[in-house]
Amino acid sequence: MLLQRAIYVLETFSKHLFGTLSAITQIRRGEGIHMKSIYRGKSGVRLGRGVSRVKGIAAAAAVLALLAGCASPSSPSGETVVVPDSSGSQTNHSTQAAAPSITVKDNTNASVYADLKLEDIQQIDGVRGQDWLSEDEVVVNRQNEAGEPTEFSDGEILPQGLYVHTLAGGKEKTIIADDTNWGGAKLSPDKKHLFYQEIFEMTGVGYIMDLETGESVQIADGREILIDGAWLGDDHFVYGNIEGQLFQTDLSGKSEQLLDLADAGQRASGIQTVGDIVYYTGLNEQELFAYHTSTKELERFGSGILWAIPAPDGSQLALVKRTGETEMTLMLTDLAGNEKKTLATGTQVFGTSWSPDGKRLAYTVTSADDGSKDGFYISDVNTGEAFMISSDLADAGDAMKWSPSGTKIMVNKMDRKNGELLAQSSIITVSW
Repeated sequence: MLLQRAIYVLETFSKHLFGTLSAITQIRRGEGIHMKSIYRGKSGVRLGRGVSRVKGIAAAAAVLALLAGCASPSSPSGETVVVPDSSGSQTNHSTQAAAPSITVKDNTNASVYADLKLEDIQQIDGVRGQDWLSEDEVVVNRQNEAGEPTEFSDGEILPQGLYVHTLAGGKEKTIIADDTNWGGAKLSPDKKHLFYQEIFEMTGVGYIMDLETGESVQIADGREILIDGAWLGDDHFVYGNIEGQLFQTDLSGKSEQLLDLADAGQRASGIQTVGDIVYYTGLNEQELFAYHTSTKELERFGSGILWAIPAPDGSQLALVKRTGETEMTLMLTDLAGNEKKTLATGTQVFGTSWSPDGKRLAYTVTSADDGSKDGFYISDVNTGEAFMISSDLADAGDAMKWSPSGTKIMVNKMDRKNGELLAQSSIITVSW
């Protein structure tokens, strides 16, 4: 297992090397992992000191890339929830979650594009948004100030917890927070269950929580799985492991193997689902695969594909491809990967996410030129027109998360304040 984990980390690092090197200087994933190294040393939180240090800090960087969050002022919520401890048993906790600081920025850009208007941007410091529980509640990840820190040569890192954050007022309710690193939270489409993980480097132990009862079940018999996966409807979650197998688990934690990719030298990366289809890219060859769970048919096509995101109705794909040594291209394709339209090209294209109605795509672009076109964009998929929402969010890297109504977008980035590097989640409100 240790050898396989080491091989996986090296392979993943190699695949995303270009994005990682730029991210170390710009800061930057989410549903494709791009590493950031953040340490709390004697002089506070700081970015890892350059590319030469990557080998020595790879494990910590991988954990923090997925779990980044920082301290915030205390504001008790006083609510009681049921959460699992690290062994999978249930524990009642009376919680006092800290409320991160919130900044609401009025829209100073009166531009209207394709009936789109930017209303405001609400910034929440010290958290990394994970998913939308409702139109006014988001699941976030941040440091647990009450947890036991882990010592590193450069300082110490506090454990990460999961919380429900209310946008109006900033109150928080603890989902789980102890001395363990918790992250990778993904809500089922019906918002009744939460997949989350105890994180180890670039793998973790998975759990599914019933949000009504607060009870959790451990999946994969407690074995480590990859920090990637997606809900397949409301009742199943699809995930992969280091060995190259692809599984689905039901709400009871019972898993069923879908595919064995090891013989082909593949591991599933960037898992996405729509209907009964599971899309993923092969980590080694960067080809796109589509597995039909109903017919057990596996389709394989394309090359140089970094990740693919199916439209909500399953009618087309948004693909990010490597189109040059230092170039990525975001394009719309049919279900066979044939290009229909190019939406954006840059040194890096990240965070791609469909609006719930499938009419728009959100993403970030950075380039090697003067940076005048770097930013967070929304594109109309019918016309191909792109509207820059904010140049300040060009280095946001996690997949964007649209609210259920499609009028708010959650964007994560790292921001330096008072000499410290802090996680920050922005809630962008738009109208049509």
